[in-house]
Amino acid sequence: MPQIDNRSALEYWQDELVNKADGTKYNYLRYFKQFLSFVNMTADQVLEQRVKDVADPNRKVQRRFESLFKAFLAEQKKKNYAPLTLQTIYASVRSFFEAHYYPLIMRKSDYPKGDSNGAKRATKEQIFKALNFSARKKLTTTALILTLKDSALRVSDMRLLKCDIILDNPNADVIPIQRITQKTKLLAKTFIGQEAITALKAYLDKRRKGSRLIAPETVTRESPLFRTWTTGKVKPMSRTNMSTLVRNAFLRVGIKKVSAHSLRRYFQTTMEEANVNVNWIDQMMGHELVNCRGAYSKPTDEQLETAYRKAYKNLRIYPKMEPIEKDTPPKIQAIETGTQENLDVAEARTMTEAKELLAKGYKYEMDYDGIKLFVKKQ
Repeated sequence: MPQIDNRSALEYWQDELVNKADGTKYNYLRYFKQFLSFVNMTADQVLEQRVKDVADPNRKVQRRFESLFKAFLAEQKKKNYAPLTLQTIYASVRSFFEAHYYPLIMRKSDYPKGDSNGAKRATKEQIFKALNFSARKKLTTTALILTLKDSALRVSDMRLLKCDIILDNPNADVIPIQRITQKTKLLAKTFIGQEAITALKAYLDKRRKGSRLIAPETVTRESPLFRTWTTGKVKPMSRTNMSTLVRNAFLRVGIKKVSAHSLRRYFQTTMEEANVNVNWIDQMMGHELVNCRGAYSKPTDEQLETAYRKAYKNLRIYPKMEPIEKDTPPKIQAIETGTQENLDVAEARTMTEAKELLAKGYKYEMDYDGIKLFVKKQ
C-alpha cells in the first residue's frame, strides 16, 4: 500500500479534517468506524483494496466500494435516522476516500434526501404561532425562542450564558453578547433586543418566585441563564433539552422540520433583508470573515450595534409596544413578512379596547409584557 509517511490511513484522514469542528470530526470518525464494521475491514485494508480495485480493468471491481457503500447506507436508513444524520454518514465515508485521492464516484440518486429539523428557515408567522402557544404554557420556552431568535446563537453557546447579561443591564433595550463559539471557535459579536430582554426578565422573576414543585431560586450573576432543576440543584440546561423545547413548541402548532437552527436561519435572512453588510452578519453569527478587504467590512462594536438596532424592526416578532394615550383606540400594526400574507396584530390595554377589537372581528391571542394581543380573523 502506498503511504506518504508512517501515519496509518485513519490517522492521515483525521489530520486532513483539521478544519472541521470538533463535533463534526467526532461524528465523522464514529460513522466511518460503523462502515468499517459493516465491510469487516480496517481503514488500512480498505485503502489498500481501493487502490487495487481502481487499477483493475473490470468496471464492476472498480466500483466495489461504491456498491458496498450503497448497501451500508441502505442499512442505516432502516434505523430511522433523520435525513441530516444520513447526510452526515454519507459525507463521513466519502471524505475518507477523498482524503486519500481515491474518491467514491456516486450518483446523485445515492445522496440521502429529505429535510431535517433545522433545514428550513423559520418564518415570522411560524415563530408567532409557536410563541402564542408557549406564552400560555411556559415562560422558559418563550424566553428561549426569543433569545435564540434575537441573537442567532447556537444552543451549544446559549446553554453557557449566565444571568449577568440581564442583571448587569437592567435598563438596556439592546444587550451585546460576545462569545468564542463552541462549534467553530470563532468570535461571535451579537445582541439581544427588547423582545428577548422582556421575556428573560419575566422568566427570571418566575424562577425567583418558584412554584409548587420547585423552590424559589436566588438568581445571581453566575446563575445559568437557562436552567434545569435536578435533585434540588440548579444546572445549565443541556443542548438536548433546549433543542427539544424549541422543536416541540413548533410541533404543537403543526409546524414540522423547524428547530433552534431554523431561528438562526431566520436571523441571517432577516438581517440580509434589512441590508446589513454580509460580513457584519457573519461577525454577529460567529462565521469566518471571508472578505475583509473593504473599508466597511471590519465593523467596530458600535457600528454593529447601530446596524442591529436599525434591523431590529425587521427581526422582532411582535408590533412595537408604543405608548397609547388615554381614550384612544389601540394602534393596529402589521407584522412585516417576506410574503403577501400579513398577520394583522392589535393591542388592547383596557377591557373597553379589548371589546372594541372583538366587535371588529379580532380574536384574542395572548398577553405580552402586560398587553393583550389580538389578531384579525382570516
